[in-house]
Amino acid sequence: MKKTLLLVILLVSPLFSEGNDRLFMMQNSALLHNPRLQSMERETVMMKSRIEWSTALDDPRLKFGVNNLPVGSYSFTKEDMTSKEIGISQMIPIGKLGTKRTIAGKEYEKSLLKLKKEKVEILHELRMNVYELIYTRSSINIIEEIKKQIQLVTEREVAASKAGTGTLANVLKSNIEFNMAEEEIINLKQKERELTRKISYLSGEETDVDQMELPAPEFVNLSPDNIKNEILTSNPELKIIRIDLEISQEELNLKQMEYIPDIEVGVSYMQRQDGKDVKRDDMISGMVSINIPVWFWKKNMPMVDEMKSKNTSVDSLYKDRANDLSARSEIIISQMSRWHDLYKLYKEKLIPQTELTLETNLARYRTGSVEFMPVVDNIRMLLRYRKELNMALKEYYTAYSELNALKGVEVLQW
Repeated sequence: MKKTLLLVILLVSPLFSEGNDRLFMMQNSALLHNPRLQSMERETVMMKSRIEWSTALDDPRLKFGVNNLPVGSYSFTKEDMTSKEIGISQMIPIGKLGTKRTIAGKEYEKSLLKLKKEKVEILHELRMNVYELIYTRSSINIIEEIKKQIQLVTEREVAASKAGTGTLANVLKSNIEFNMAEEEIINLKQKERELTRKISYLSGEETDVDQMELPAPEFVNLSPDNIKNEILTSNPELKIIRIDLEISQEELNLKQMEYIPDIEVGVSYMQRQDGKDVKRDDMISGMVSINIPVWFWKKNMPMVDEMKSKNTSVDSLYKDRANDLSARSEIIISQMSRWHDLYKLYKEKLIPQTELTLETNLARYRTGSVEFMPVVDNIRMLLRYRKELNMALKEYYTAYSELNALKGVEVLQW
């Protein structure tokens, strides 16, 4: 199938049901109350404040000293050049402060994207658990209905056994089927409790998840290539890697600037003591010094080579992740098409045909034309197809949620 072929895959018209609004509220609750997101939001505030002090200079140096103090007498009045000195100096990096600020700004952008990525992942996980909970509850309801059917068959078989037309073996078989259904309900109710707690944890508060149902899906035609381009453009993880690449390039520039000497500017005030017959003027001195990167071949060059290797590594990582996301989007689109086809198959063909077969066999069973086990087999098959119908719908919405998560979409109606 050509890539340009439009696939029936996506739900684009949200259905504003009660359950729909509740899921929307749960997602917003997670954004407001989830402790992990709150922690990351505080981290982004800290990263923003780093931009301002990233261009701060090194602390200045204060100098105290005594010059030309006679060793013999240690007197300030016997030598004309004897003085007391106080000075201050400041190291000024050449061309580095702007780059440091740029790096700090990009680190802040990266922290925002990491926050967005975490939001997208938490909301996707929340939706997955909600869909699973709805599916679990629907399975419980289906099995309860099947138990009623088995109970009716059992009562019919007990009555037939008392009348001499039924068998005790069929009664025992029906009881086994009933107890097997009961066992499955016990397991599903435990799963229901676990999912409820997980949803409350992700939401950041106790959440009411009763009476929620998935709407029937509406399918439209969309191009897989357009979906892939949206993911490559908007995916938070890819954006983070792109910023890592930009940061790596800026760090390389910063390391290359280490070849350029920094300048240290200083000024000092010298106070000279008056002698017996001489009045000595105070003095002010200025000084400029530079560091000489003599050992660049041993220190600077290896650091620059290391940053170049890091730059290449990040670029390769970006390409690998982009290829991975492209493949993943194609897989999800294929899965959504599959779940759509299965949903239609179960809903339009298999379930109606199985229900009709069950009704026919039940009618024949009442007249004694059909044995007990074919009826039980029909009940099992109907149970399976109804569960598979709900499974297809649940998996479709889960895949839809993941596809939007890859695009960086946070809150969905469904």
